[in-house]
Amino acid sequence: MTTTLRAAAQPYQPFALRVARMQRLSTTFVRVTLTGESLAEFAGHGLDQRINLILLPADADHEAFARRPDWLAAWRSGPPESRAPLRVYTIRAFRPAALEVDVDFALHGDGGPASRWAGAARPGDQVVMIGATHGHPVTDVAWRPPPGATRLLLAADETALPAAAAILEGLDRPATAFLEVPARDDCLPIGGPASITWLVRAEGQRLEPVLRAHLDAVAPAAAPTDVDPAEDDIWDVPEHPAGSFYAWLAGESGTVVALRRHLVGERGVDRSSVAFMGYWKRGRAQQN
Repeated sequence: MTTTLRAAAQPYQPFALRVARMQRLSTTFVRVTLTGESLAEFAGHGLDQRINLILLPADADHEAFARRPDWLAAWRSGPPESRAPLRVYTIRAFRPAALEVDVDFALHGDGGPASRWAGAARPGDQVVMIGATHGHPVTDVAWRPPPGATRLLLAADETALPAAAAILEGLDRPATAFLEVPARDDCLPIGGPASITWLVRAEGQRLEPVLRAHLDAVAPAAAPTDVDPAEDDIWDVPEHPAGSFYAWLAGESGTVVALRRHLVGERGVDRSSVAFMGYWKRGRAQQN
């Protein structure tokens, strides 16, 4: 029997899911596989597709919350400090036939609600995922290289590693990636045609100096340009990138902003060729 999927009225909706299984991947990472019949309505876009996870209290009626047409207003009701935590993550893999999604969590103890939830997750635990539905424009993917780009660069720390890994495994052409992780066993297997340089923080290897040296050697030659500090957002995904070079930078906000400034301000790369996303800020407790 063939199931015909109809476009949902809203491009994003809540999905009441439960934990199917967990897999400890390394010192830092755990993979939580979520499942639920409602995933038949989820539109998997691959690459670095973003979702939101809402961590309702364990005794809350997750199914009833997901059915509410006013779920966003319901979540926002009351003072901010009393709201259920909502955090942004990336789909590591989606298996529509099995109605399963994998979400990889970078654990950092009990300092944040999502890390605490993932570290203690057990089969049957419930969670609400906000994700894309069928039949709407794709707005939850940041990886948007120009079709003709031949020099692709990715840089990420552990917070963005699941997104980078999903991109790398979906590539249709070679790329160069620099990935910083806390421990040696966090250098997880990643398929695809990319050349990957792993940087292990416990061994004194850091993303910014290594990538700066690489960029000085290979970035397109162009005249430096002025970068207005007002443009130093921590998240910018160009809508219409062009040219043969494309960079995707994600992780600690100070690092990705500095690397973007180096590319645009010192190397003269067109700003429309650089997507950069600050996932967290050094010196501030991580919220996940």
